[in-house]
Amino acid sequence: MSLKARALYFSAAKSVEIREEMIEAVGDQILVRSRLIGISHGTEMLAFRGHLPRQLEADTSLKSLAGTLEYPLKYGYINTGETKTGRKVFAFYPHQDLFFADPREIVELPPDLDHNDAVFLANMETALGIVHDANPRFGEIVLLIGQGVVGLLTAEILIRAGLGKVITVEPHAIRRQASEQVGCVALQPGAGLQQKILEQTEGRGVDVAINVSASADGLQLAIDSLAFEGTVVEASWYGRRPVTLDLGSAFHRKRLRLRSSQVSRIDPALTGRWDKQRRLAQVVELLETIRPSRYISHRFALDRAQEAYELLDNHPDRTVQVVLEP
Repeated sequence: MSLKARALYFSAAKSVEIREEMIEAVGDQILVRSRLIGISHGTEMLAFRGHLPRQLEADTSLKSLAGTLEYPLKYGYINTGETKTGRKVFAFYPHQDLFFADPREIVELPPDLDHNDAVFLANMETALGIVHDANPRFGEIVLLIGQGVVGLLTAEILIRAGLGKVITVEPHAIRRQASEQVGCVALQPGAGLQQKILEQTEGRGVDVAINVSASADGLQLAIDSLAFEGTVVEASWYGRRPVTLDLGSAFHRKRLRLRSSQVSRIDPALTGRWDKQRRLAQVVELLETIRPSRYISHRFALDRAQEAYELLDNHPDRTVQVVLEP
């Protein structure tokens, strides 16, 4: 049985378009009708701005993202919808209103979990992976740079972990306010920022610094703010943008550790106890507890996707989470 679907394509830098295409089930795939689509503000803006490394594979862990990152590119991985039988599901699938999915690659959702909360599943999984990679101890102070959606969800988890303090740094007021409401000490970049961080740590520096700002300045701030033998976790993806760091002072003499965090893998130290299924089950519990739908700041019909990306490109200070309604 063939059906007609509408799919979003990144057709060139600063341009997206909706294309109609025929879809058909392969094997035991099931039909999913999308109810809400989330834009990944970090990765997808790299695609929109033309900053992706085009010869790189789209994603080696998701079958729905086959091929390279060349234009035209059908990309995305935040899609929540319903099956023909009415079951709520989440799929790591591109921005498309109707699609067939492998039943082993969708996440079954509780019937009472609203699609507005479920659309945060992928970002919540990323946030949980970041916390696992950072591995802060009880009572330690964590610096979290960047309070976009992933940063805010990471903050939510850290606050629940019994840390001594979570300090966040974010330039946009709407996101700083959200961070403060979670329980963080939210600081604005600018003159005297380093001193303010030291004052929050009694002069020691932070124990762990996490960068989710996708900026070299954010990564440098993380390095410069750490206590002796602290750890930096870099959770941003820079695409083709080069990053220049000063590693001649704080990094070397403080014996700092720098590691990356990427959601498609689990920390090897945890794999004896944690796997993808256990992590996803924990993520669903977090969605039910945190109810992150309050972070949705803008909604656009799928046909108006170009407007959504232009808003994110030109006015990130007005947004937290932008979603598409198919």
